[in-house]
Amino acid sequence: ERQRENNARSITIEDRPVADGDTTVIDFEGFVDGEAFEGGKGENYPLVIGSHSFIDTFEDQLIGKNSGEEVEVNVTFPEEYQAEDLAGKPAVFKVKINEIKGKELPELDDDFAQDISEFDTLAEYKEDVKKKLQEQKEAAAKRDKEDEAIRKIIDKSKMELPEPMIEMQVQNIINDFA
Repeated sequence: ERQRENNARSITIEDRPVADGDTTVIDFEGFVDGEAFEGGKGENYPLVIGSHSFIDTFEDQLIGKNSGEEVEVNVTFPEEYQAEDLAGKPAVFKVKINEIKGKELPELDDDFAQDISEFDTLAEYKEDVKKKLQEQKEAAAKRDKEDEAIRKIIDKSKMELPEPMIEMQVQNIINDFA
């Protein structure tokens, strides 16, 4: 599935409104108390719906809207917003949806396997992925076991340090400090 996502094509959607996961290309301008504010304007901005990269419920309010539509989005800046003059204040954004884009995932078939790997069939590719994942999990389990064994050895170990070694370390620390 990750390979399908990596190889997805971006397509323009014209036959339905904005849905979660779509990328909208928008123009926007934000206003607080009827005044436009610095940094609140953008043109042809690609916004992934559901990414939560805009404040509050901005993205949610675009769901169900159509390409070409102009929308007023009402939001409130968070109390901990970096621009103190906007923190906690309600804002209105005038938004125009220029375009709606979605992902078209490739078919999960032999052709796909041939395009992304050296295998001829999807079954061979899946088997290889399964084998590699299993090897990774086994190596991780082995490392975890070794780390746990070393931790237990360290926890149960007691070591006597000779007094001259301690004195030498103290002297080194004093010299470094001087």
